[in-house]
Amino acid sequence: MVADALGLKTLLPGWPLALFRIAYGVLFIDMALQKAPWNNYGWLEGFIQKEIANPAFGWYAAFLQNVVLSHFSLFGLQTFLIELALGVALLCGALTRLAGIAGFLWQVNIALGAFNVPGAWYWIWPLQTLPLFCFAFAGAGRVLGVDHVLEPALRRRAVAGRAWARVVQYAV
Repeated sequence: MVADALGLKTLLPGWPLALFRIAYGVLFIDMALQKAPWNNYGWLEGFIQKEIANPAFGWYAAFLQNVVLSHFSLFGLQTFLIELALGVALLCGALTRLAGIAGFLWQVNIALGAFNVPGAWYWIWPLQTLPLFCFAFAGAGRVLGVDHVLEPALRRRAVAGRAWARVVQYAV
């Protein structure tokens, strides 16, 4: 008799997922550096203009035109910092569940504007989002990552009654 017919309780080897997480972290750092403030945010403004010219959703194009481009330095810096933080978190395996969820939502946000950009491959969005989802729900930072050290320490503090540790424990 098979107790777990769908394989939902099956343990997977952690190191392949950890290597994929690390590579994804490097990818995010590379993307952030391409849009760094000292590079005048690189190709970001031009890509946002392509998103506006080829909207998947009119309301999102209006947001990009009226809010993002109007305050481009602020949003450019935000983009750089978010992508850099996601990259470092994934690379180091620190707060990986939080980084995976945040990265997933970040990529969905980008997809809202970029889905109709000419030359953009529509399958890129599942390929960009689903690994982040997997990193979050597999706890991919617990192998070859800082989360390997954080999780037991947070668990001990949570058992000792520290409410903050129980909350932070969900992020690793």
